[in-house]
Amino acid sequence: MVIGRKRVVAATSEFDFREKGQQTMSSSKRPMSPYMLGPYYKFQITSVLSILNRLTGVFMSVVTAPLLLCWLVALASGDEAFMGLSTWLGSILGKLVIAASVFSFSFHLFGGIRHLIWDAGWMLEISQVRASGWIAVIASLLLSLAVLGAGL
Repeated sequence: MVIGRKRVVAATSEFDFREKGQQTMSSSKRPMSPYMLGPYYKFQITSVLSILNRLTGVFMSVVTAPLLLCWLVALASGDEAFMGLSTWLGSILGKLVIAASVFSFSFHLFGGIRHLIWDAGWMLEISQVRASGWIAVIASLLLSLAVLGAGL
């Protein structure tokens, strides 16, 4: 690659320099993408937690927030509406939605705390990043179990 008047070689090797400073990377030396699942890419705790953090955020936006809004509307609408929603929330499907919502919130909470710690410049070594990931998972499970045990 040419930047200004200098030729700069990127971090990967095996470049094919062509006419007028253009280059192409040989197909066998291209960096691997995490989207190449299967035998090409091994999931790591950091990538799994990143994906899970996004999924829990989407779940809270699509399921938990509307559910809370429905709960508030049912509460304001009177006894009959509130009892109807309470009956649904007491079903197996309702309890699963509540459990998933509680886990999503707790995981997102601890993931956010983890990122705040990183933003402060702490725990940035790879071993500390992995350890904080496992701590976030365990803390999320413990908090979820405590909340669900107290409420359900």
